[in-house]
Amino acid sequence: MDFVVFEHDQEYVLESFRQGQFDFVDGVSEVAETQFFRYIGAHRILAKMAETYPSPREKEEVPLWMFVASNLSMRLHGVHAFNPYPYVVRCGGMLNAFGPAVAHKTKHPETGDVTLSCSGFNDKNTYDRQTPCDPDYLRKFAPSTEPKELERWFNRDVVRILKQHRAFDAEGIFLGDSSYLFVPDNPNYEGSVRMLFDEHNHPVDSQGVS
Repeated sequence: MDFVVFEHDQEYVLESFRQGQFDFVDGVSEVAETQFFRYIGAHRILAKMAETYPSPREKEEVPLWMFVASNLSMRLHGVHAFNPYPYVVRCGGMLNAFGPAVAHKTKHPETGDVTLSCSGFNDKNTYDRQTPCDPDYLRKFAPSTEPKELERWFNRDVVRILKQHRAFDAEGIFLGDSSYLFVPDNPNYEGSVRMLFDEHNHPVDSQGVS
């Protein structure tokens, strides 16, 4: 398998790969993610998603398009928790698509270290921003939307937007993700469709279990 590596010190990274010295490999490159966000930004796909998002907040200190974009970026990196958001912002290409008005990277001429500086969307912070919005904001905002409203938005508004931009196959062929998500047994997942699994994580017919 061939690896395409985008890094400020490519020789160091390649040598680390040869020695097996790596802890994590991300499947989304900075270039690919930048192109993705530039495309959905130029075609107003991101703006339309934000306009139709069922926000329960009357006051928006952070624009909805940034909330939607941040979630899309985390999903592209396979990240579902909000704590790694600063890592995703640093390593990804989302901020490259939005320009210096949102964030810019500066490379130190002597050390080669890259510093990320974000403008933010309000004046509450007295320290330099490392991310365009705080991970805690994303964590608190996400569950504030009613689940049924979120499902309606995704199944109707988002689908309508994607259809406008011909994102679906002309013959009506769709691919569905049939993977299973294992969740703890608590009231937060009330209403979810649950299945029985054996010790090998294979689905089991509940009618055949005594």
